[in-house]
Amino acid sequence: MTKLMRKFYDVLPAAAKDHIKFVSRLHYLPNFKQPRTYNEKVNFRKRHYTSELFALCADKVKVKDYVRDAVGSEVVIDNLFVGDSLEPAHLQELIIANDGAVLKTNHNSGTVFIFDRDTGREEIEHACAVVGRGLGKDYGKIKREPWYSDITPKLLVERKLPVKAGEAALDYKFHVFKQGEGCDPVVILHVDFDRFTNHSRSYFSEDLEWLPFAVKYPSIYHRIERPENYERMLEIVKTLAEPFSYVRVDLYNIRGRIFFGEMTFAHAAGFGAFTSKAYDLWMGNLWKCDPRY
Repeated sequence: MTKLMRKFYDVLPAAAKDHIKFVSRLHYLPNFKQPRTYNEKVNFRKRHYTSELFALCADKVKVKDYVRDAVGSEVVIDNLFVGDSLEPAHLQELIIANDGAVLKTNHNSGTVFIFDRDTGREEIEHACAVVGRGLGKDYGKIKREPWYSDITPKLLVERKLPVKAGEAALDYKFHVFKQGEGCDPVVILHVDFDRFTNHSRSYFSEDLEWLPFAVKYPSIYHRIERPENYERMLEIVKTLAEPFSYVRVDLYNIRGRIFFGEMTFAHAAGFGAFTSKAYDLWMGNLWKCDPRY
């Protein structure tokens, strides 16, 4: 984008920017007033959401109480620290005492630092500085996902997941679509592979049958091993998703032990490029209930 185009773009209303971004990434004109595709419905939700639970469940601290009450405390990752500021020396103490730790803010999706006992002081200081600066940012305005603006920013240090050396902790992302009263929800699972080397992403049905499309990253893996206690994972995500017309619920499964990750109400901010619009529409058709909640 040239400097002149950038100046023009910067003065546009936010809605116009969203249209430009949508077309440039997804290559079709959106209808945000009468949405039909999945990405259109995410954008509609961002403008018109009504559920107060969005802010609570997007808050990485408060959501843990919601999860405990709904499905039990055994899936909740322990907090080691929650506060308004954190000195590197204190974080280093937490890392050593707990054989590792994870640092993030509660009001943002992303910007996560994972430490082990051998993490150097310079890396710890850098992480504290980055996450500390994040406390001053309104991600509701930045992402145009306004429920984030209703979260009081906090620094959060969590216990590191109990993975063994060389073991990968797969992040299972369940997209749960309510189908109406008396009907079971439809669940679509997506799993990211080789995130830091050759990032790919595959989608599967609830029965773990591969779905022939890709979103943002290529779909390389066409099968996945059935996780231990998979039925329990499905019970958890369906229970947590019950109040919503659609939500993405992330879980970890480490040798059969299940951990809650997060809940997301606007996956890819409504700009996730499907292989074609046909699949975007197919997934939008699964979203049968009002996108506002």
